[in-house]
Amino acid sequence: MIHKFSLLESILLRTNVIPHPLLDSLTNVILGRALQIAIQLNIFEILDKSNFTLEELARKTDSKPNSLEPIMDCVVALGYVEKKSDNYSLTKRGRKFFSQNSNSSMKNTILFSAYVFDALGELEENVKRGEPRDVNLDLFTPEQWDIFNKTMIEIGGSNAEEIAKILPKKSEWKTVLDIGGSHGLHTIAYCNKIPGMKGTILDLKPVEKYANEVIREKKMSDRVKFLVGDALKDNFDKKYDVIFAFNLIHGLKDDINLRLTKKIYQALNPGGMYVILDQIKNASGNSDLAKTVAAAQGLMLFNQAGGKTYSFSEVEKWFNEVGLKEVKMKKLRAPGNALIYGFK
Repeated sequence: MIHKFSLLESILLRTNVIPHPLLDSLTNVILGRALQIAIQLNIFEILDKSNFTLEELARKTDSKPNSLEPIMDCVVALGYVEKKSDNYSLTKRGRKFFSQNSNSSMKNTILFSAYVFDALGELEENVKRGEPRDVNLDLFTPEQWDIFNKTMIEIGGSNAEEIAKILPKKSEWKTVLDIGGSHGLHTIAYCNKIPGMKGTILDLKPVEKYANEVIREKKMSDRVKFLVGDALKDNFDKKYDVIFAFNLIHGLKDDINLRLTKKIYQALNPGGMYVILDQIKNASGNSDLAKTVAAAQGLMLFNQAGGKTYSFSEVEKWFNEVGLKEVKMKKLRAPGNALIYGFK
């Protein structure tokens, strides 16, 4: 992401002398696509091992130097790679987000974004139709499920500890249900904050393998279990003290979210807490970055699944309608993302 501007550039951007539409519709789109291609060519994995010249990179990626060079120019401009003399190497930013040894790797997230990019070819027709032709999860191939699940792990790993620290905790709470919990990282982090708390992750069958791998890796098999199911179709078999619905409401229409909120309210023990994590409109006030994140996510979700991003007031309305009280929103570090929770 470009974030360094000269003083003159900053002034010209603020005064709209620099043509923003050109940057928004062409420059940023091309830079994003270049990053996707660099991942698909394993550029960052190669540079993670050593520095290489353009000709060496071309041989290792089975490409031509003259066509690879503009891709390298883009990832240099984005700050992930630097070029000294004739050698390319990863920057500190590049190592953080794309090194195989980094806990902050976003490789699969970029691979998933390439899938999203391809799907945008149907955006105009979907807008005219009022909904996407198909919901993405219904059409995922095994390879796409693999990339999607690994993307969820990467994103979850970026905020699980932050969320566990922010959320209210009560010693008497002993059970948490994580609806659509995917990898289980949020449940694991939260359980670690409350002695004796046990968690259940409820998600679809293609997710099970990945969640169980994370649970074993975190040595939480005695406290966190995976349950195959669908929160929209299945009845909850017992009541819980805390229920999570993270990155879930954005894929559902308003009336379905209200029905789900009612179902969750009924599954909560008295005094229990329902927590939503999502991209929330106006979550970060006047931040243009937060606004663009929420807006872009909303459009992607519409195009992929017929979903949208919601405002705090919309979510609060569901909570109040079913009887949840003391509804609050807590902003997260990630722009446009927030927690919303209330109590039974």
